Amino acid sequence: MAFNVGVIGCGRWGARHITTLFELKKQGIVNKIYACDINPSRLENLADALDGVFSDWSEMTHSTELDLVSVVTPNATHAQIGIALLERGFHVLVEKPLGRSLNEVEQLCEAAQKHPGNLSSGYLLRHHPGILSAKKIIQSQGIGRVKSIRYTKYTSRKKPSNANVIENLASHAFSTIPLLLDTSDTPLITVATTLENNKPAHLDTADVAKFHMTYPGHGALQTLDVAIHVGWNHEDCSQLTIEGTRENLRIDFATHDSIEQGHIHSGYRRIATENQTPPLEQQYLQILSNVSSSQAPISFHRQTATLLAKATLLAKQWSEENRVN
Repeated sequence: MAFNVGVIGCGRWGARHITTLFELKKQGIVNKIYACDINPSRLENLADALDGVFSDWSEMTHSTELDLVSVVTPNATHAQIGIALLERGFHVLVEKPLGRSLNEVEQLCEAAQKHPGNLSSGYLLRHHPGILSAKKIIQSQGIGRVKSIRYTKYTSRKKPSNANVIENLASHAFSTIPLLLDTSDTPLITVATTLENNKPAHLDTADVAKFHMTYPGHGALQTLDVAIHVGWNHEDCSQLTIEGTRENLRIDFATHDSIEQGHIHSGYRRIATENQTPPLEQQYLQILSNVSSSQAPISFHRQTATLLAKATLLAKQWSEENRVN
């Protein structure tokens, strides 16, 4: 069975969604692709290959038969549009963050529970081949007990206007790390900073954020430290390092076919990932293979939103206490 998919929002990342859907169309998994954007120039280069373009998402959903709608609009509109689509019975993929506040995410999750459509989030690192391979190694005690995790996401891109460094760059960490550790525990955030030019800055202007978290240990999870460093206007670096009592794992988010396992003293060896499908493509494959099933679990949506809200609040408090006017 091939599916019809609509994409709302065709900016930089929305275009990536459409490119991925074209690839799935070649594979016979996607049937028709529709796109919507209030800026017609964004659709000009895609119009011939798409099955339809619209300037109003409500018109698109009313005039086409869609199995899934992806919301790739500005962050402030995610929850509002997602709720409206769920109320109309659609399966929905909402890009990250699901909402600008914990309350918005709660409303979105409640809408998903009340209506038949499944809700998926844009935290695509949960579908990254390296992350999934690392999780299996951790579960099998392949590196011993996990002692620490370091998440680094620096990009040479300039800070987009009205962008939030925590929502745009750090939120993936708050979604991915609990998945790796297979935990619902809430860590203690001991450091939460937002910086601009290496000086304390308000979240609205900050281009760097740094966090330190500690999981105190509960059940199978033992005490471990987590460091998260993210920022714009820096040399590109997207990786995650997991330190074990015996060996370490290193994951380069730009690489899908392998991860590294070893130690700085003895050297690292490459470990092939079981699945080498790019994460966004893998995410669509998983969503479309489950569109006929009952409501997918949404507990991790709330878990991620809770961590994100806590980190944001602490970072705002820190910047107010440390900024020099």
